[in-house]
Amino acid sequence: MERSTAIGNLFRRVCTVTALAMIMYHFYFIVALPYEPSVNAIVHLGFAFSVLLLANLSIRMRIIDLLLLLVSIAATWYFFADYNTILDDPSYPPRAAFVAGIAATLVAFYLTYRVFGYIFPLIAVIGILYLGFGSYLPGALRAPSMDFERMVTLLASDVTSPWGLYGSLLILSANYLFLFIIFGTMLEAFGGLKFIMCIGNWAARHFRSGPAALSIFSSALLGSITGSTVANITVTGTFTIPLMKKTNYTAEQAAAIETSASCGGQILPPVMGATVFVMSGFTGIPYIAIVKASVVAALIYFAQLLVYAELTARKRHILPMAGDPVDMRTMLFSAPVFIIPLALLLVLLFAGLSLMKTIFYCILSVVAIGFVCNFFQREKLNWRAVVDSIVKGAVSGSQIAVVLALIGVAVACVEVTGIGMRLGTFLVSLSMNNLHVLLFLTALTAIVLGIGLPSPAAYIICATILSPALVKMHVPLLQAHLFPLYFALFSHLTPPVGIGLMVACKMAESDYLRSAVEALKAAFPSFFLPFLFVYAPGILLLGGSALTNVTQIFAAILFFLGMGVIVNRYFIGAASILVMALTVASFAVTGFYLVLPAHPSLYLSAGTILLALALGLNFIQTRRALLRG
Repeated sequence: MERSTAIGNLFRRVCTVTALAMIMYHFYFIVALPYEPSVNAIVHLGFAFSVLLLANLSIRMRIIDLLLLLVSIAATWYFFADYNTILDDPSYPPRAAFVAGIAATLVAFYLTYRVFGYIFPLIAVIGILYLGFGSYLPGALRAPSMDFERMVTLLASDVTSPWGLYGSLLILSANYLFLFIIFGTMLEAFGGLKFIMCIGNWAARHFRSGPAALSIFSSALLGSITGSTVANITVTGTFTIPLMKKTNYTAEQAAAIETSASCGGQILPPVMGATVFVMSGFTGIPYIAIVKASVVAALIYFAQLLVYAELTARKRHILPMAGDPVDMRTMLFSAPVFIIPLALLLVLLFAGLSLMKTIFYCILSVVAIGFVCNFFQREKLNWRAVVDSIVKGAVSGSQIAVVLALIGVAVACVEVTGIGMRLGTFLVSLSMNNLHVLLFLTALTAIVLGIGLPSPAAYIICATILSPALVKMHVPLLQAHLFPLYFALFSHLTPPVGIGLMVACKMAESDYLRSAVEALKAAFPSFFLPFLFVYAPGILLLGGSALTNVTQIFAAILFFLGMGVIVNRYFIGAASILVMALTVASFAVTGFYLVLPAHPSLYLSAGTILLALALGLNFIQTRRALLRG
């Protein structure tokens, strides 16, 4: 027993050193740019293999992990050291590259299964089988014929190809995603989390929803930089869920609010859980354009979630949180760690600096500002905890690298066989060329495809399979990519899997199905939000004029406020049948305008008057009930 513990500690130390070396290597590459991105991706994946296998060995000694560690090092060294030789070989790929490619792919399969379960490996296996045997299928499903050696070359051995294990998705991870995960980890490690908690505590003392507001504000800010619904829930949910239960929210409501807020963090600019950088690289749309378009939609999402929390608090007679005021000293000296690097991110990108160098400078700014602010904090940084947090970030980045490499294999199968375009054509034909039906089918499919996946991976799968169908129906490129992304993320809080909701339910000790119902009530209005990207592009500031943008945003606010009242059957007080009827009428009128934008003054005036009448009537009825009671 003591010997196994000693071996585990040894591997843990080696894993720590390797993870830190991986981070320093990426910094070196940014500064020196010693070789092309394809070579960087090879080294990146080699580091990721080593970090994850060493992490496995630090928990439990398995011979297979040790063997695969040696295999991955050998394969990485071969591709790195012989890169130019491989390119110059007229009989490419040489036999050694063939073997190394198969070995690296097997390691990727194994690690992806260990970290994410069977979903990703199953997708990749289906793609490989289709690529190998699709030529035997009939009709539209028939794929081009391909021999085994050519297939391995395409999927794994050709390290210069934009497809496959070492393709463009892995390059995205090496150049941007890994660095951004480290950036988020640094923000947390050097005290940025304290500022997030201070903002959440401030909100909790100024809103009736109290701890629910704390959950929404803190999860929004933290979720934007973590890129993981589950990781966000485990950080903020540990204290927000017990607080919500203590102040009279049900366990199911606490789990639903925490999950919805954590899920929404990944659509909040400027970071958007790093998915925004993948989208920019995948579509060619500038980062700034995506962020600008996403701001209002994200704010509407969290506003309607706060409406749900506030109305629920009023129904359950919950008051704002009491207790000690926010520690302004802590807030003051932790604010620069969070605000300045994010501001620097936007400034440098607007100035035209490359994304890779921008993230690098932002990481350096976090470290520098964290060191300075630490001198003025009452609670000093625990340097061991800082290192552990940074290593944890490197492990998370390695997990994303490996899964993106394996998804690259699946994407290569889709691209080479042309099945992606045929699936798009199938969806269009299934919808009978009706955009409304196509959007509904795309939403359902995205929820299924997004089950259990981290947001960058969910986006890539949806962008490969679903977005082309929307583009074919003349949906603009940005909306065609944002639409399925939102629904893929919503899979984290919807049955049958709802991986984020499962974690929150365990923490809240709540019933899963009842929590799912509450999560749908909390986030249900937002299921309409992506549809409005297509019908009312003014929400994305793409309406064509400032007036159109303003009117469509105002209509969306009325629409979601009305829906919040309908779902909760509560306004200032319990909503009567007449109040509900007026609210439904307001909701219908504004919804009709958003779907078929025409005569804005007429529809918005009617919607506003109807909702104002509902509010006034509810106020009078509630006041009378209080006077009687």
